[in-house]
Amino acid sequence: MINAKALYNSLLNDSRILELVSEDNILNAYPSSVENFPCIVFEDENQADTEYSDNKAGASSCSVIIHIFTKKLDGYATTSEIGIVVAEVMNEDYWNCSQNREIADTVQDVEHRFMVFNKSIFN
Repeated sequence: MINAKALYNSLLNDSRILELVSEDNILNAYPSSVENFPCIVFEDENQADTEYSDNKAGASSCSVIIHIFTKKLDGYATTSEIGIVVAEVMNEDYWNCSQNREIADTVQDVEHRFMVFNKSIFN
């Protein structure tokens, strides 16, 4: 098994993403409420062992959920703009985007994008 959260954190701290989202607003756990915008929250959805040989896992099948929050106000990057850059960074590291959608939020003037990326990582 790998340290997937460290991998996700290093990918999401890419300079292109940091141009749109402050490093302090990239979180590895879902907060009780999002106070600072724009914000990226990533969650380790799955990290199953795969590709067994000699009873040892040779790879991990990883899946990460990425939530993007921003305000619908002038001066804030949209969730689409941030999502495009996140997808570029993840795709460059060969992650497959299996879900990408806007979520209706109950808070006025807040946009929420939900993305899921998958990849098999070999040890």
